[in-house]
Amino acid sequence: MKIFNHAISFFTLLLCLIIHYAEAKIIRVPADAATITAALSAANKDDTVQVDPGIYKERIFVPASVVLLCKNPLKAVIDGNGRATIVTLGTSSTICGFEIRNGTIGVFSTSSNSTITQCRIVFNQQSGIMCVGNLPRIEDNIIAYNRGSGIQGWDVRSTASSINHNTIAYNSNHGISIGGASSIIVENNIIAHNGMYGLKPSNEEVRVLMVNNSFFQNEQFSNVLPSDNFSFDPMFKDPIHLDFSLNKESRCIGRSTDNQDLGARIVY
Repeated sequence: MKIFNHAISFFTLLLCLIIHYAEAKIIRVPADAATITAALSAANKDDTVQVDPGIYKERIFVPASVVLLCKNPLKAVIDGNGRATIVTLGTSSTICGFEIRNGTIGVFSTSSNSTITQCRIVFNQQSGIMCVGNLPRIEDNIIAYNRGSGIQGWDVRSTASSINHNTIAYNSNHGISIGGASSIIVENNIIAHNGMYGLKPSNEEVRVLMVNNSFFQNEQFSNVLPSDNFSFDPMFKDPIHLDFSLNKESRCIGRSTDNQDLGARIVY
């Protein structure tokens, strides 16, 4: 009888899991909803909002546990129309594959377990990414030509999250600026040609583990390059036209801790 009851419990659990995942849906923009905002308003936990190529002049909030995905990477643009924060992330939400441009702040997050990946975050009036209290997983992004810092963090912590495999370049202030009592991991990034420091901690309370990053020709620099980091010219192919792929002569090729290229692993 006990084995029978255990079998019922197992199959009940399995059925619940099947129903749970079957309920998750894909909402397509513009096929199912005319705007990203409308699609996200209709989304529930574990849903995916998939966006077709185009220019979307919206300011959006990605709800908890929802994935916002560009159907064709970097072909959908979320344009802030010159004002305000463009994208705000909820707990455990993800944004993937968009160009995010022309706002005050590109992406803002205070929530835990959020993810920003494979995005191009450019031409914002302040920071490309701003995070407070919790560090998102920031991976494989191009963060460039923002008038503030590329990434601005305050009181953030690395747990399962890190700043990994990003290209952070040509921002008017610092590449990465970290304040408060932060503790983060910065790994496998290219941080180059920024207007101030490549990485600037605000005070001695900030703890930053830096591994296998290339810091190159940032306007300000400390006298000592952290060990296990480099100062290699990335040799971007065409940064003026937002092509940050590496020329074959670049010494950033194959230098990461996972034996891949430093910087964002985006296929153009």
